Amino acid sequence: MAQSRNARNGYQPQMDIATGISSGLAASCLIAQVNGVLWDMANPLEGDCDLKLCKFDSDEGRDTFWHSSAHILGESLERVYGCKLCIGPCTTRGEGFYYDAHYNDLTLNDTHFEAIDKQAKKAVAEKQAFEHIEVSRAEALEIFAENKFKVEIINELPEDKTITVYRCGPLVDLCRGPHIPNTSFVKAFACLKASASYWRGKADREGLQRVYGISFPDSKRLKEYQHMIEEAKKRDHRLLGLSQELFFFPST
Repeated sequence: MAQSRNARNGYQPQMDIATGISSGLAASCLIAQVNGVLWDMANPLEGDCDLKLCKFDSDEGRDTFWHSSAHILGESLERVYGCKLCIGPCTTRGEGFYYDAHYNDLTLNDTHFEAIDKQAKKAVAEKQAFEHIEVSRAEALEIFAENKFKVEIINELPEDKTITVYRCGPLVDLCRGPHIPNTSFVKAFACLKASASYWRGKADREGLQRVYGISFPDSKRLKEYQHMIEEAKKRDHRLLGLSQELFFFPST
């Protein structure tokens, strides 16, 4: 759900406008859309505009929520395993998010999820703000000097491209944004699965590990989602075929 209004609030952050409407709205607004462009809620309005405040139930709010959750996942992976982060978007299928990273010889599986989830919950409890920062190319290369994957991305950007990073607790990551106001909006977080991937999706490049996650603004939705996944597994024809001995494989 999104709430629209014609704003005439010079240099006033969208969060202040949401608070002026109601404290409940401010507590659930994740992102603003100003004249059709998504903005961080902390950005000040600089003149008359068409303003839409987006909650989780809107496509814009949900995608931003999961994009920000990917940063929480990235922070957790980096702090727990010291990996080199690559990319971490919301998924193209519109259900959750993932983060690709390079771990050297470590192979992740669901036994690692408890430690990742624990670190994510710590980041949420710290109410870490998502801080938008513009940097020069030289500054970006210095920030990510120890991460060859980020350096490769930076070097491929146009010379006149404004480079933006977002700070979230100890994590500083290349990102165009926008993001939710802070990590405390993510009330429920869980890792879903881990799989192998390749940098840039090319088999001749470095091998990576991809961790998928899901998050919601309340724990009830997470429980409902997890229940839905479990029910779907019960109806999976591949698992049913094996359990009912409908599939047979010759011994070799």
